[in-house]
Amino acid sequence: MESSEANRVTTAVLLAAGTGSRLQPLTNDAPKCLTEVNGIAILERLVGCLRSNGFTRLVVVVGYLDCRVREFLEQWKDDLTIEYVINPRYASTNNLYSLWLARTNINRPFLLVESDVVFDEALLEGMLQPDKIATSRMEDWMHGTTVSIDLFGRVFAFQAGADDALAGFPPQDRQHV
Repeated sequence: MESSEANRVTTAVLLAAGTGSRLQPLTNDAPKCLTEVNGIAILERLVGCLRSNGFTRLVVVVGYLDCRVREFLEQWKDDLTIEYVINPRYASTNNLYSLWLARTNINRPFLLVESDVVFDEALLEGMLQPDKIATSRMEDWMHGTTVSIDLFGRVFAFQAGADDALAGFPPQDRQHV
């Protein structure tokens, strides 16, 4: 077996606990990850993408209407090992807290995915080996946590909205992503 194949990531952690309040009324009766885009639920696209890329285990953090996510994922129980982690504080916490709750279920390299993001399957190809991170340049309409990388592409800071974490680094050694 080729070395890169032996190190391939086969576990994905899906964060699916949030209420999806910005999509109401679409999310009144179902979590945001079950919202359909072109007739296909976001979560269905994600699971299909993961399965076609050799993922065999999902650790799914649920909260809001967790029974709907469980019912939906039931169709893949024969092909995937699916473990659930419950975030009982989903209404007042964020994805970082959900990830923290899943820490005891994660014992190998994993792909962390927000379960309400639609992306092209080809984008996953670069994430199949351990120690990878995908980021996007910050746009005016975005909010939330950002990372800063140095000239070598290494993450050196995380920050929530403000550029305060960049203050100690000379401009030539940083790139805000």
